Amino acid sequence: MDYTIRKLSTKMFTGPLSVVEEQVNNFLKSLDMLNYVDIKVAYSDVGMISVVVVYKVVQKLNV
Repeated sequence: MDYTIRKLSTKMFTGPLSVVEEQVNNFLKSLDMLNYVDIKVAYSDVGMISVVVVYKVVQKLNV
């Protein structure tokens, strides 16, 4: 039998804008866009940015 496991997962990036932008772009390129769910961005007053990417993880298990 095959079982499919689906769960939501998050990945957070924090740092200076230019560094985080590159990290997020690289992560999104590696992610199957069908699994992309949402992205949230927050800025702080000290020049830092936090980005949270929400995505689905789908795994098939053969039993």
